Amino acid sequence: AQFNEDRRRGDLTPIALPGGGVVEFKSLESKCLGTTVPYSIFLPPSFAKDPSRTYPVIYFLHGLNNDQTSWTVDRYGNLERRVEEMILDGRVPEFIMIHPRGDNSFYCNYADGSKRYEDFITQELISFVETDYRAKKGRENRAIGGTSMGGYGALKIAMKFPDLYAATVGHSPIIFLGKNPLDVPDEMRSSRFYQFFVNILRPIFGDPIRQELWDVNNPLLLARSGKLNGLKIYFDYGTADRYIQSIHLDQGVKALHEALAQAHVAHVFREHAGEPHGWALVASHLHESLPFLSQSFR
Repeated sequence: AQFNEDRRRGDLTPIALPGGGVVEFKSLESKCLGTTVPYSIFLPPSFAKDPSRTYPVIYFLHGLNNDQTSWTVDRYGNLERRVEEMILDGRVPEFIMIHPRGDNSFYCNYADGSKRYEDFITQELISFVETDYRAKKGRENRAIGGTSMGGYGALKIAMKFPDLYAATVGHSPIIFLGKNPLDVPDEMRSSRFYQFFVNILRPIFGDPIRQELWDVNNPLLLARSGKLNGLKIYFDYGTADRYIQSIHLDQGVKALHEALAQAHVAHVFREHAGEPHGWALVASHLHESLPFLSQSFR
């Protein structure tokens, strides 16, 4: 399909881009999740023309109540078209970009072992892309980014597995303060946001939350370890982020900045005055985050 004014979430029509790139919507069988997982994949302009060429890969993780199609909806300004334009302008090298559906998993393995989203991202998805899409192997040919829940997921996964990815970006990442995500002051417990997070997080981290399970998935603790193998790290947020009021997202992001600084880990942290949460922030800063993610690509 060519561009139209009303591309909505859930539309699985392939997108033919002006420069020869495409976005396809497909699915793969996952043993880690015991089901079929939909994904969208951006294939760069030369992919169809040069069947011998191999490509580095950017993995990109969506936010809460989103899916693998969310990045292509028109109201975010045709992100896929802008990815291709940056390649055609020579601002970034050609790469494959894959957006898997992650449900509301926070890209973690569930406490009871029933769903293993982290294993899916770090094992199955990498293996699948490198087998089925002429993707280059090796850490320097992989990067992982995301927004909101996916910003948390990308930072957490890259910091946990820095031998798998060369760079990571978190746009508006959800970084929880406190000893675990449900350890909040009493006045926050009555909010509907708190109940929303309780329902999502308990299957993942246990009910009550198993502290040791949260600790190994807490970006603040991963940052403090300092053992990140030269991983390139970038994250940002906007001061008009809607999650500031409900979960103090700004304080969480600043705490991550401080934890990395104290561990002497080089990183890029940006605060954008008056800017919103999620895909709208991604759209405004793709020109910064894509070159960052692809800096090790050759």
